[in-house]
Amino acid sequence: MKPSIDAVTWVAALDGAKALIWRNEGFDDQPNLKLLERFEDDNPADRDQSADRAGRLSDPAGGRSAVGDTDLHTLAKSRFVERVMHLLNASADNGDFDRVLVLAPAKVLGEARSHYSDALKALLLEQPVDVVNQPMDRIDAQVVAALTA
Repeated sequence: MKPSIDAVTWVAALDGAKALIWRNEGFDDQPNLKLLERFEDDNPADRDQSADRAGRLSDPAGGRSAVGDTDLHTLAKSRFVERVMHLLNASADNGDFDRVLVLAPAKVLGEARSHYSDALKALLLEQPVDVVNQPMDRIDAQVVAALTA
């Protein structure tokens, strides 16, 4: 997608616990990313959030079976991605950007896709990379690669 000269481009980098959203004030081949939003979710490992022991159910044959617990860590990651996508959907509806590049691991992109609005889909570029904890020069390189492809 080739933008117009005055196109507003946002870049969103996220994983299941951290998201950074920038506005590109530079060019596709020379980005100048200005941070708009930063989100971090304190999401301890599931073992630190769960009950001591799995629940038990009696079965008709007189035995007992363990019931698997919900993985609260994975659930929190999914909800975090949903909240970030809700923000991007609202921004797309408001016309805050002309296109948005989402940089996220493939698994997170898969989770995010179920939350894309039609307005966001029309303005969206995706790159399956995990850069949210990388230095800015590596993020800039990924942005250049995605926007100039």
